[in-house]
Amino acid sequence: MNSFADHSAVALDRLDPTVDLDGVDLVIEQHVTDDDGDEVWHLEIANGRVSSVTGPADRADVTLRQDAATAQALRDGSLHAQHAFLTGRLVIDGDISKLLAHGDLLSKLLRSRSA
Repeated sequence: MNSFADHSAVALDRLDPTVDLDGVDLVIEQHVTDDDGDEVWHLEIANGRVSSVTGPADRADVTLRQDAATAQALRDGSLHAQHAFLTGRLVIDGDISKLLAHGDLLSKLLRSRSA
């Protein structure tokens, strides 16, 4: 399996230092499934910092589940997350309102991935 968790960590290294993380407390757990099983990691945003951690979160606000092809398409920009969600390719569990409340921040994080 192509390590999506490793890619996430590299993306955080490229994060624009002007992105304001103050006051954000959000944990997003990611599950990517392929023929070999699940790759699981989570992003923790708290105390003005963001980190990518291998493995499940102790407390995830939101959990995202997708297959490897969907994860790759989301990563390379050929598929929009909203379309993936509406077509059932991306499953979101947890506090979706909390995810939406930080949409601008998450967009900035996504843009940093392709820099």
